Amino acid sequence: MTDHSLLHNKFSFSNQDLIQGLPKSIVTILEANTKTIQFLAGTTIFQEGESPTGIFRVKKGKVKKFTTTNFGTQHLFYICREDEYLGYHALLSEELYADTATALTASEIEYIPKKDFLKAIDASHLLSQRLLRSLSHEFGVFINATKLLAKYTVRERSALNLLILEDKFRLASEVEVEIKINRDDLSNMVGTAKESLVRMLKDFKDEKLISTNGRSIFIKDYEGLLKVSNSV
Repeated sequence: MTDHSLLHNKFSFSNQDLIQGLPKSIVTILEANTKTIQFLAGTTIFQEGESPTGIFRVKKGKVKKFTTTNFGTQHLFYICREDEYLGYHALLSEELYADTATALTASEIEYIPKKDFLKAIDASHLLSQRLLRSLSHEFGVFINATKLLAKYTVRERSALNLLILEDKFRLASEVEVEIKINRDDLSNMVGTAKESLVRMLKDFKDEKLISTNGRSIFIKDYEGLLKVSNSV
């Protein structure tokens, strides 16, 4: 397994194939009332504490998932890329949303109503198996993320999160990946103050590990940044 694949497996959900290849009868149930919604960057898709009404798939764009502390600060713990599903945890557990999902970039989001999704689960053993597999894998992702905050330094976390983000922003045809994220979101993701994050990015630039253009970040030395991250 390559370093790219190992990082992806440890820190990314794996639910893109949730509906792919299902019998036509099940797909018909899921698509009966599906609609595509346009979200501008910064627009909330669902809110922590709300009741789930369906699930969502990112057709285009990026979505950030975060929780809010009692002091009003955000803890950004995951970024969804194209073809990833979100919102099904609360729906399946019959609980309120434990987090908020907001469009990180202008996004097209597919919405599948709750009744159709639950009907499809009841009718498809394959879909149920895939959901169980996805939820099990995501538990491991959350454990890895928890260890990241508990055991790694700010420098290591900064490097590792840049590597994770490169995977999120990579397009098939791209040679150089443009990571488009503001410093507030990146510092929340790393789990440090914005000032500390800015200093760390400057250090990485001085070490020729990355370059920046406005808020965009480009990784120049993947192996060097991987070594700094101490993650493989």
